[in-house]
Amino acid sequence: MARMSWQEACHLDESLASLDAFFTLPPAYAQTLTGGLTNRCWKIVLSDQQAYVWRPSTLITQAFSISRVQEYQILKAIEQTQLGPKPIYLNSAGLLVEWIEGKALTHDLGFDSLLKSLVKVHLCSVERMPTAPFNYTARVDHYWMSLESHYKVEPYLSIYQRWRSQPNLTHVGIALCHFDLAGYNMIDTELGHRIIDWEYAGIADPRLDLALCIDICQEKPLEAVFRYCQLRNIVEVDDWVDGVQAWLPRVTMMALLWYLLAHQLWGDEQYLTQAQQLVESFDE
Repeated sequence: MARMSWQEACHLDESLASLDAFFTLPPAYAQTLTGGLTNRCWKIVLSDQQAYVWRPSTLITQAFSISRVQEYQILKAIEQTQLGPKPIYLNSAGLLVEWIEGKALTHDLGFDSLLKSLVKVHLCSVERMPTAPFNYTARVDHYWMSLESHYKVEPYLSIYQRWRSQPNLTHVGIALCHFDLAGYNMIDTELGHRIIDWEYAGIADPRLDLALCIDICQEKPLEAVFRYCQLRNIVEVDDWVDGVQAWLPRVTMMALLWYLLAHQLWGDEQYLTQAQQLVESFDE
């Protein structure tokens, strides 16, 4: 993380200047945060050491269909659970949230602990959450349409066309979903494990979120689903197994398009390499 004066930070990222109306006095300093792929965020520290995270709205967040307004609404709705950071301030330039102090669980989180946190997310009430349900087909179509023509070739085209439709599944209800839950987005704190980076979160089939976790962590699907259902006291396990298995190739395709779009936006070859590895997984 690069640490610099507030004035220098505002010079590098003009969105930070939008916070002048919020802070009584200029912050002591700001630091760039590493680790996020979509979000180029800042840690802001005041003279009394109180800290925040600034999550700007940019052309990049627009490209990935990320809404800071929706992120704020979700964090506000679950504020009492203390699962995520407290939302502090929202404006047209971005979202300010609390800085969660603790140890990042990038390499120290067992999958069972991850599932327990996932269950907590899925059990949050969505009745009064003012967000539209997640539309899988609309999201992958947005990614595809945002790609330049030289990406819209084989084998990407066939994979996209085959898996762009939402699966026809037995309904198990909808839930709050994080859509990027892994150790790199979890912090070990005095209050237990807390979750950060809710920018992709939405209301959807929880089996989609579970499939994403299984895919990210490279876990065995059947074992993961059975353990998840055990944690939630779910008896109709077959509906969850069928659902996760139906979602798995779709979340892989969605990730494939994400990496292609990331390569288009940033030009980093690692994203194209990741996309190619996902293509090969369809041949296994």
